[in-house]
Amino acid sequence: MMNKMRLVGQAITCTNYTTTRLFNFNPDMIKMTADCYLASGVSEIEIPEGVLDPDGKNKETGLDKAAMKKTVSLLPKQTRVMATYLGPGSLGTDNAQFLKDKQREVRDLVKYFPQMKNAMIHPPRLAEVTPKAVREVVTVWAELAESLDEMVPGFQCGLHNHYDSSCETADQVKMYLDALGEADEPALRWGPDTGHCGGMRGDYLKVFDKYAPLIGNHFHIKTRVPAFDKVHEKERYRADRDIWGNKAEVGGGLYGGFVNCADPEIETPLKEVFDIMRRKSRPTKGVITGALEIDVPRQHPLLEVMCSVLYLKQVHNISPAIQLSPAQIVKRVFPR
Repeated sequence: MMNKMRLVGQAITCTNYTTTRLFNFNPDMIKMTADCYLASGVSEIEIPEGVLDPDGKNKETGLDKAAMKKTVSLLPKQTRVMATYLGPGSLGTDNAQFLKDKQREVRDLVKYFPQMKNAMIHPPRLAEVTPKAVREVVTVWAELAESLDEMVPGFQCGLHNHYDSSCETADQVKMYLDALGEADEPALRWGPDTGHCGGMRGDYLKVFDKYAPLIGNHFHIKTRVPAFDKVHEKERYRADRDIWGNKAEVGGGLYGGFVNCADPEIETPLKEVFDIMRRKSRPTKGVITGALEIDVPRQHPLLEVMCSVLYLKQVHNISPAIQLSPAQIVKRVFPR
């Protein structure tokens, strides 16, 4: 039986647009996320843990209640927050504190967004990426996932392979996935990012195909053009093609080369990846949610989201919760 795939939205698509800093999770930016996605029929979104205290006002509790109340009040009634994204925090240096912090964060998030059932977890940087070090990280994640599942029955965490972490190259990703399989914790699965999987270079599809049974309920849909990435693929970077010039990005250039998935220059093998996921992944109810993520939009997110949603619907048969025709989406995005 083939798995079904449902499209949801990721907040970074909008929170990075024309901001003075990347990853701006203030209430107005989260509202922009919800509005942009809802116009294209996407009524379910993922928001990072940064929404809890977007300006870092409460170091002890990690929660800005006023900001959270405003975030909730600004969301459209149709919008549901289904997932979150957790950073590495003190993982690897103080694992007990990491567990305490992430349990508290999810507890607070679920209090405001009771329909939340998924969390993507970011790998830490490690002084040395060895099987032993990786197993220690996965053991902590398994403990976190088990505790969150007890707190919120059915809650699932997903290992989110990522550039600039200890889980970037093919060997590193395989190390983590082997440890994940050994941990055998149902509440801890693989939540791949189709863009960050580019870090596996030529082994991308081989690793994806072999480890697809570890994929759970949630993943990120992201695409990239290596020619725009001056950090990770210097040999393929082309300055004459790097047209973003986003001053908010500290590193310069476009973060990871990530672009709208409808961009004609993408090299991310979405067709092959989606086919593998439909056949081999193991979501608990036969439905995988893919969160659309465009890290640095070059056009207004309303347009970027519309193009991506239409592309994913028409080309890859991945639809959001609200079923709309292409004409209806265009009319909602550009009302008279």
